[in-house]
Amino acid sequence: MAIRRVLYRLLWPAVFVLPLWVLFGRAFFGVPLGLQVLGQLVLVPLLFVGQAIAAGVVTARRSVRDQRAVSWVDAGLLALTWAAQLALGFFLVDGSAASSASSAFTRVVPGGDLDLSSALFGLSAVVTVAGGLGLLAAAVWQFLAEARRRVAASLADLDRVATAARVDARAGGVAAGDPARVIRISPRE
Repeated sequence: MAIRRVLYRLLWPAVFVLPLWVLFGRAFFGVPLGLQVLGQLVLVPLLFVGQAIAAGVVTARRSVRDQRAVSWVDAGLLALTWAAQLALGFFLVDGSAASSASSAFTRVVPGGDLDLSSALFGLSAVVTVAGGLGLLAAAVWQFLAEARRRVAASLADLDRVATAARVDARAGGVAAGDPARVIRISPRE
């Protein structure tokens, strides 16, 4: 439960921090920002919007808000996508292999391989997109399932009250022991 609560608390801050990490993460390792930043200025807002939608659907569930904890399915998918997004900012190569391009990975690891960094970036990008879509689909499915249960419970409760009212009406008044009061207005005779 503690892990699920921590992920719940980090849900909205991660919506803002992780896209910024993808945009500027390499700069923290001394990698100069190059032409990739222009493409990222278009793609990072899409990452932000996708994460915000998924976080909104997750927090729209009453069970998540009441417990202040995401479900285990949400927790696994959030951890996967967040780890992949952290890797995006670390493995992103700036420029082509012919130039003096590098990534944070190639700067930190001695003898860092540019091709390995590019491959790991590609893998991280695929996992980020697939995990994000999976998180959104799972969140919508859980939201609909929870809403279906709540509506069914409300309708069953409403049916119970209506049935009790019909039985009372047939009996000609309030059942014995029922605290409800009935006021009858009769015309004067």
